[in-house]
Amino acid sequence: MARVRALHQPRGRREQGLVLLEGTHLVQECRRCGLQPELLIATPAWLTGHAALAGAWPCKPVTAELLTAMASTESPDGVIALVAPGALPPPPPSPQPASEGLWLALDRLQDPGNLGTLLRTALACGVGGLWLGGGADPWQPKVLRASAGASLQLPVQRLEALETLVTAALAVGWQVLAAVREGGEPYWAVDWRAPSLLLLGNEGAGLAPELLAVAGVRRVSIPHDGRVESLNVAVAGGVLLLERWRQVTVDRGESSAAGLGH
Repeated sequence: MARVRALHQPRGRREQGLVLLEGTHLVQECRRCGLQPELLIATPAWLTGHAALAGAWPCKPVTAELLTAMASTESPDGVIALVAPGALPPPPPSPQPASEGLWLALDRLQDPGNLGTLLRTALACGVGGLWLGGGADPWQPKVLRASAGASLQLPVQRLEALETLVTAALAVGWQVLAAVREGGEPYWAVDWRAPSLLLLGNEGAGLAPELLAVAGVRRVSIPHDGRVESLNVAVAGGVLLLERWRQVTVDRGESSAAGLGH
């Protein structure tokens, strides 16, 4: 039990080389993505009801009480899985010349819910990869749950800082768009069909001044009612990413769209 509970923290994940996935939905995403968990830990009732999902994966039955003690949630739904990071998508490659595409960089984002929501939205909008300049650990349980499985499919890499990435993106011809509260170009005036790196900043402080000071970085804003000082970063990111998706799909003549999720 102590070994699994240690995976709630970054140190435990580093030492054991494992990531903790909690709940039936993330286990289903593992199966859908072709990932191989090191171990499923589940209650007998869950195993009885999900025999086809568990398949031939290694499995350890435990009581509901013991599973609750190992999980980070108060009311786990009967299963957790241990997955090696090597089974997850590799980090995004360094910026290369491209005719189109969108990549995302998050500067010191702290809230796990915001990070998970942005991972989910990024995957839905066709983002090619995501870099994190510090901030929340993308493999902590809260982020994994909030991403609804997107973390298992989207290439993600943590960096100490983002300045080198921004410089490299500009050098290969990407437009680098920095989301700012006010004073930037209206987001709908940007040609998002060009290869782009979108920068989103910390919930309180926004983007670091050194990122905004890099020559060639363009500032983009979401005009909104002045009674609200700023938008939540996950909401703002969703607006920008979906505008890119709209422009790309309209340009390609695509008219169908998937339904909204829950």
